[in-house]
Amino acid sequence: MTNQPVTRSGRMIDRTEQNVNVPNTITVLRLVVFTPLVTVLLAQPDTRLAATIALVLFGATDWIDGALARGLGQTTRLGQVLDPIADRFGVAWICVAMLIFSILPWWVPVTIIAVDAVVLVVGIGRTERIDQMRVLPVGKIRTALLMAGLPLAALGASTIGQAPTVAVIAHAVLVAGSVLHVIAGVLYLYALLRPMPRVSDPEHESVSR
Repeated sequence: MTNQPVTRSGRMIDRTEQNVNVPNTITVLRLVVFTPLVTVLLAQPDTRLAATIALVLFGATDWIDGALARGLGQTTRLGQVLDPIADRFGVAWICVAMLIFSILPWWVPVTIIAVDAVVLVVGIGRTERIDQMRVLPVGKIRTALLMAGLPLAALGASTIGQAPTVAVIAHAVLVAGSVLHVIAGVLYLYALLRPMPRVSDPEHESVSR
């Protein structure tokens, strides 16, 4: 007996067709389209206003794909894996680009990439824990701050008249986001490394009784 989903007409849906859906497409576009586009637009001060808009759209897709997956009933295992990869790799890539273009201080990309790298390495060795992990509230707040701070940093390095003021605000938001990133990383590491709960053996218990 199979657990494959079916359409209303009764046609079986194979795994490939199930994975090719709107939410997963948006996730892929976030990584392969918006990330390079933002990088190109960040290169020159005259195009950084456009980069700011692209960064806002980049951050918006991180919410849109999840909302669509839940709303359309198109949540897949592939999407659950792709979404954090597109999120973390995309943010890391953009942060490095902003460092190269002298938009961000060095400690922002170093903090983000170092924490993500440690969690990734530990997670590879504790794959049995990945399915049990849930997004923490501090992780959601961290993501919101970083997704707000990066566009503000781009705008603060643009040619608009209020750029210096925006840059100060961006710095404060990124400090808060980076601190929460470290805290979230520590909490995720704890979730990955804590001892597995012991499962009682009913047969052993019945014999011992």
